[in-house]
Amino acid sequence: MSRTLEPTLLSLLPTYSTDLPQPLLELAASLLAQSRNNAGTLKAEEEVARSYACAHIACERLKITLDLPPIQPRPPIHPRIYKRLYTHLDNVLPANSVGKSGRVRTPSSKMRESGIFGSVNGKRTPSRATPNKDESLAKFRSPTVRGDGTPTKSTSKPPVIPAKRKAGGVISALPAWARPTIQLLCKELDEERIGRTVLAGVQTIAAPHGKPTKDEWVNGNLTPLVAAIYLLVSSQLYVLEHGQVDKKNYALKRKAILNVLEQAQGTVSVQGMDEDELWIGWTDIGAKDIDAAATKIVESGWQKDEWFESIKVLADQTRRSGEEDREANEEADDNDGGRFSEKLHIQKGDTMFQTRWEMTDQKREEYRKWKMGILQHIEEIEQSGAAEVDAMAA
Repeated sequence: MSRTLEPTLLSLLPTYSTDLPQPLLELAASLLAQSRNNAGTLKAEEEVARSYACAHIACERLKITLDLPPIQPRPPIHPRIYKRLYTHLDNVLPANSVGKSGRVRTPSSKMRESGIFGSVNGKRTPSRATPNKDESLAKFRSPTVRGDGTPTKSTSKPPVIPAKRKAGGVISALPAWARPTIQLLCKELDEERIGRTVLAGVQTIAAPHGKPTKDEWVNGNLTPLVAAIYLLVSSQLYVLEHGQVDKKNYALKRKAILNVLEQAQGTVSVQGMDEDELWIGWTDIGAKDIDAAATKIVESGWQKDEWFESIKVLADQTRRSGEEDREANEEADDNDGGRFSEKLHIQKGDTMFQTRWEMTDQKREEYRKWKMGILQHIEEIEQSGAAEVDAMAA
C-alpha cells in the first residue's frame, strides 16, 4: 500500500477520531492499483493527484458502510482539473461494492464474522473504527448502567487518560502538541501552504500506519524531528522556486523556527487538557538538535518517501498560479485598447465630461506618432523649398 494513502485519508477525514478502518485503507490501495491499469495515462498535472483522487473515491464509496465523518477534500491541484480527474477515475474504476441505487452495500455475513466491519457475539473488536449505538450513547447515560439498567463493560472501569491527543481532544498516535505546533510554525513564518506536507512527514516517520513508531530515536527526539522536517520542507521548496539555499539563508530559517518553538508552550493550548498532559514528549532544543535531526532524516532515507516528493506539487502549483496571473494581466492589458476602450465611449448624452476625450496611453502613443510624422513632413517641405531657392539663386 502506498505510504501516502494514510496521511491522505486523514486529511480527507480531519475529524476522524480513531485509527483508520482497514477496509478503507484496502479499498483506497486497491483503487490506486486499478487506476494504473484502467487509467494508466494521465496528464502531468493530473498524475500528481492520482492517489488523492483514489483515496477520495474510497471515502465516498464507504462513507455509509463505515459511518465516516464529513469528507473535506483539499486537492493538491486546481479544483477545475481535480474535478475532471475525479469524475474520470470514478467512471473507469469498478464499483463492485456499490449497488444500483448508488448506496454502498452492507458487508456480508462472512465479513461480519471475521470482525472487519462489526462485532462478534456482541463484543466490539479492535478493528472496528466507529462506535456502536450503546457506546455512542454511553456518555449521556449513567456511568455505571446502560439504558436498560444492565452494567456496561465500557464504564465498569474509569477510562484511561489519553496521553496523546490532537488539538480538539481526539485520540492520535502523535503527541497532543504536534499538530497545533506545526500550525503555529506555518502561521508565524507565513508558510501555511507547507503545513500538510510537514504533518504528513511527521506522521510517516513518527506514526506510520496510524500507530506510534518503535524507533527509539524518533520517540526520544520528537521536537527536533518536527523542527527538522519543517526546515527541510521549507528549504526544498525555496530551492525549487528560487535556487540554492546558502548557509546564511539556512541559518536564518533555523533561527526563525527556534524563535517560534520558544513561544509554543506559552501559545499552544488544547481545550480540556492540562499543561502536563499536553506537553508529553516535548523537549527544549537548540540549533545543533535541529541539525542532528536533519542529518538523521537524510541518513535514514526518510526524505525519499512520497510525502517529501509532494513538495514538487506545491512548487508547480505556485508556478502555475503565477503563470495564470500573468496571462490574466496580459489579457486585461490587451483588452484595454479594444473592448474596454469601447465601453468608455458609451456614455449618456447629458454627461458633461465625455470619457471618449480622456487621454489614454494608447491615445498618447498615437498622438506622438502623428506629431512625429507631421514634423518630418514639414522638414521635408522645408528642405525641398530651400533646394529650389538655391537653384534659382545659382
